[in-house]
Amino acid sequence: MELYLFLAFILLYILMSFFVQKTVQHKIWTLAFIAAFAVTAVAIAFLRMNNQDVMMDANELNWYYLLYLFGSMSVVLGVINLWMYRKPLFRIFFGGSEEADDKQD
Repeated sequence: MELYLFLAFILLYILMSFFVQKTVQHKIWTLAFIAAFAVTAVAIAFLRMNNQDVMMDANELNWYYLLYLFGSMSVVLGVINLWMYRKPLFRIFFGGSEEADDKQD
C-alpha cells in the first residue's frame, strides 16, 4: 500500500509541477503534510486514551487503520517536502556561516 501511495503522490507532484505555480505547489504539499501529521497525532491520542488490552475491539481497529494510513501518508508527504525544500535545507545544514556573519555587522 505504501508503494501505491508513493507512486500516486509522485505522479501528482509531477503533474502539479507542470500546471501549478511553485508557491502554490509548496503551499499545497506543506499543508497536506501538516494535515496528515495532525490526523496521525489525533489517532495516536485516541489510542492512548483507551486502555491497551490484549485483544482489540472494532473501535480500536479503526484507529489503528487511520494511524497506519495517515502515518504512511506522512512519510510520503515528508519525502516530497524534503525534495521540494532540498536547497534551503542544504543551506541550513551544510552552508557556511557567511550569512550569520553578514547579519551581525
